Amino acid sequence: MPALDHWHPVLLSRDLKQAPVGVRLAGHDIVLFRGERSCIGALADNCPHRHMRLSMGKVVQHRLQCMYHGWSFDCHGGGESPATPKLYAQAVKFDAMEKHGAVWVKSADSNPAFPAFDIDGYYNVCNLHHRARAPLELTLDNFCEIEHTPTTHDFFGYPLDKMHEVAVEFQTTDTSVRVINQGPSKKINWFLRLLLGIRRRYQFMDDWTTYFSPVYSVYDHWWADPTGQKASMVRWRLYIFFTPVDEQETAITTFAFTKSRYPGPAGCMRLFKWLMRRKLNHEINLDVRILENLTDMNTSIEGMKLSRFDKVLGLNRERIDRIYRGEAKAASKGPVSAGVSS
Repeated sequence: MPALDHWHPVLLSRDLKQAPVGVRLAGHDIVLFRGERSCIGALADNCPHRHMRLSMGKVVQHRLQCMYHGWSFDCHGGGESPATPKLYAQAVKFDAMEKHGAVWVKSADSNPAFPAFDIDGYYNVCNLHHRARAPLELTLDNFCEIEHTPTTHDFFGYPLDKMHEVAVEFQTTDTSVRVINQGPSKKINWFLRLLLGIRRRYQFMDDWTTYFSPVYSVYDHWWADPTGQKASMVRWRLYIFFTPVDEQETAITTFAFTKSRYPGPAGCMRLFKWLMRRKLNHEINLDVRILENLTDMNTSIEGMKLSRFDKVLGLNRERIDRIYRGEAKAASKGPVSAGVSS
């Protein structure tokens, strides 16, 4: 299955209003618009008449009208020419749907399963969209190892002087990679400790699984005592999708949920929705800053001196090649364990 054959979140629903919006997915320019009866149109951003960008047009009577000669197209790509009514045109069409507060797109001739959201009992605090000027593999690398959190992040992760105490475990299947981290928590200010129900000597628990149709990771974050029997009052579940804009840029779409044991609707998390959104947006912006300041955007890991946290890099690459890009033979860019030191 090539990259376009998977469901990708390409735009947050709130950003698609009356006007068409142009997006880029895996090097392909696509225009999105709202058509008749809540239909989402997703067409190649290229008028079949004279190759004008359709995203420069407007929606008239539920049809996307090209700004150049007024040709118009429905959600299925069927086109009409006002100057030559009997002339039929067909724009390249993509499948689109609106779900979980985002617009999702895939190729029209594929039939992948839609990503599963296990969110019963969770409250959606925010959906975020970021872009990083870095390839897919390097973007996923950053979000799939915990070693960078002491020096990069303000809130999540572990203190630098305690990183040697952090335990890491890898669990793999043919289609997924799971990473489990547990260790001493960073210092957190008193208000957040009170809000989240974090007690003294609680450890930070970080458990995520990455899937590859499309490429996304499901993160569970919470705090607990070393035995795991007592846990914080609030825990996070993040669904982060890594969507290639092209070979050198990646979109990062985050669906953030919380589960709270406090009484009341949504465990009182509605009251602090603004704070959680602000914190999470800040943390992802820190990731983007790191990615955009890498001096080498080569996606190969061959020749690198890797640590015990970096085994995931090779595991992810093999599955990106085989599952996401559909290569007949996995072309892992460097052996999984080469250069790894404990």
